[in-house]
Amino acid sequence: MSSSKKAKAWPQISSRPAITIPTAHGEVLVQLAQLPDGDLLVVTSTYVPRVPVVRFQSSCVFGEGLRALDCDCGVQLDAAVKAVCEQGGIITYAWEEGRGLGIAKKLEAIALQETKGIDTAEAFMELECDPEPRNFSNHVDALRLVFGGEKLVIGSRNPKKIAALEDAGFQVVERVDWDTPMTEEREAYLNSKIPALGHIKK
Repeated sequence: MSSSKKAKAWPQISSRPAITIPTAHGEVLVQLAQLPDGDLLVVTSTYVPRVPVVRFQSSCVFGEGLRALDCDCGVQLDAAVKAVCEQGGIITYAWEEGRGLGIAKKLEAIALQETKGIDTAEAFMELECDPEPRNFSNHVDALRLVFGGEKLVIGSRNPKKIAALEDAGFQVVERVDWDTPMTEEREAYLNSKIPALGHIKK
């Protein structure tokens, strides 16, 4: 790591200590963002880049923990950690199972998908829930605690994340798609989110 990368440090964002976590891609720094709407983890590179790569991540026990073959949450998080270590950047991580609707609703929605052969959005709407209730303001607030700049790169296919950043005054200079492991089930799921949730096609 060059001395110029070591010259600047991320700010400490709460009374809780920042910790260093070794990952398969390198070390990251982890802090707790304590916000009125709930705590988030802020994961950063060990140095501050001029233009960080940013990822908003919501918890997903199936994709991240069980490594479900029909979900891309786990592989996207792994790709984000890799990008943060190699390029410098920030991941904000919130406990938002089922896009913030909770694990119970998530289980009900998946059950409907399995029994009726419908997509994620249709399942949530059948449960009388918004299929994408998040506005990402909590992620933006957590991001602003560590990053005082304007320009960033976003790793996402969700246009609502991009809109949340731009509405907050950030300049998204690039959107990146990471090369992640693909399965037949995962590809089908991702393709279903394009018309259902308006996600950007890779």
